[in-house]
Amino acid sequence: MATKSFPASISALVLLPMFAGCAGDDFPLAPVSGTLMLDGRPVANAQVAFEPQRLGDAINAGPGSYGTTNAQGQFELRTADGRAGAVIGAHAVIFSTYQAKQGENFEMIVVAEELIPQGYRTGPGRLTFTVPAEGTTHADFQLSSTGPN
Repeated sequence: MATKSFPASISALVLLPMFAGCAGDDFPLAPVSGTLMLDGRPVANAQVAFEPQRLGDAINAGPGSYGTTNAQGQFELRTADGRAGAVIGAHAVIFSTYQAKQGENFEMIVVAEELIPQGYRTGPGRLTFTVPAEGTTHADFQLSSTGPN
């Protein structure tokens, strides 16, 4: 009975580029780390997903990257195939603290509730981040429990 750390929508976001035939050499990576805060407090055990955005007529934007925050809200990104960093350029960013596991009768048991307001994950409040060519240790996000303004 494995714990599912990502809700289905985040899993699809992270894994879709992997199945789209992205070659690692075609999409240069840069190291990315940062911190996730909610109402001034670090968010522990949050899943972080960076999904590169297509440019122009490009069909594929490269592999998504992900990480998990520690007790201080800090994270480092890796691609789905384990390479350190994220594709250089613009990304949609999603955070989630929701975790569930499958019970003995195939029912889903919530292990951790969602703390990140929906407005940060979808719609006009959705977060973005541009990964610079040199990488960054400052992919820092300060969220509010009331959601985006």
